Amino acid sequence: MLSRVANLIYWIARYLERAENTARIVEVNAQLVLDLRARQAADDPRAWEPLVFVTGSDEKFHELYGEKATERAVIEFMLFDKRNPSSVLSCVATARENARCIRDQLSSELWEALNTFYLRLKDDDFTRYAQLGAADYLAWIKTQTQLFHGVADAMIPRDAGWWFYDLGRHLERADNTTRILDIKYFMILPGLQAVGSALDMVQWASVLRSCSAFEAFRRSRRGDLDLVHVVDYLIRDEAFPRSVLYAVAEAEQCLVRIGPGDGQPAVARAHELVRRLREELESADAKAIITAGLHEYLDGLQLRIEQLHHAVQRAYIAHGGAAAPAA
Repeated sequence: MLSRVANLIYWIARYLERAENTARIVEVNAQLVLDLRARQAADDPRAWEPLVFVTGSDEKFHELYGEKATERAVIEFMLFDKRNPSSVLSCVATARENARCIRDQLSSELWEALNTFYLRLKDDDFTRYAQLGAADYLAWIKTQTQLFHGVADAMIPRDAGWWFYDLGRHLERADNTTRILDIKYFMILPGLQAVGSALDMVQWASVLRSCSAFEAFRRSRRGDLDLVHVVDYLIRDEAFPRSVLYAVAEAEQCLVRIGPGDGQPAVARAHELVRRLREELESADAKAIITAGLHEYLDGLQLRIEQLHHAVQRAYIAHGGAAAPAA
């Protein structure tokens, strides 16, 4: 497979997964703001600014919208602003452009699913979001991305193209699960006296629901719904598809299926990074992570996933001096 085609497929998956997870991040914050309204107004910067920090977009946001992070400004920035390369609209538009470049490699059903999603989304704004309500609008975004992934699962042959697609999706998912956790714990954790309270449990339930994990968590974990159990589940569970460990393990299998690359050092490096990360996640202890600092641990995971992404780019996309298309 041409490295250019592999890169475009890889980024189609990453951008659509990022669009879905951006919707999930907005959703968990909207739920938490409802829970916190007794403590602060919905437009208090402490309620909405966490989103732009957790996604690493704070400098761009303040450049475009000034200092005050109101609900409307953050929603516009996260969902609809084309000047934000990680907004839902930007992600879907870029995925569509990548798909247009390789139309001959995709089934017509796959192209139609993505093109229809973009055409229905491109003229939306905060007014449309407010009319439908946060829950319904964000559920629609998640449904559209899941529809695309479902069509891809049914239509893409299990050759190198599929494994690059699946690799991009799972690397993006691992990164974004850490960011959803970070919103609750680091940015808007209630006061120490509220830890373990009914409010704290409601908030952790909101985090699980934003990862579509609440029912699965209740079935598999019989203990209390608290910090340790939720962190352990979303980081280390081997069976839940949105846990960090599950996503990293799937990414490792994708690299195995793509192949060893005839012993090239860059390929061996990518395989070594993903294997080491998977093994460390398997042996991690949730209580020790929290004691040492959950936010710092999540930041470290995000850096490790970024290093793995760059290793994949060097091994398969930019090898031999070929330049990878800008992402």
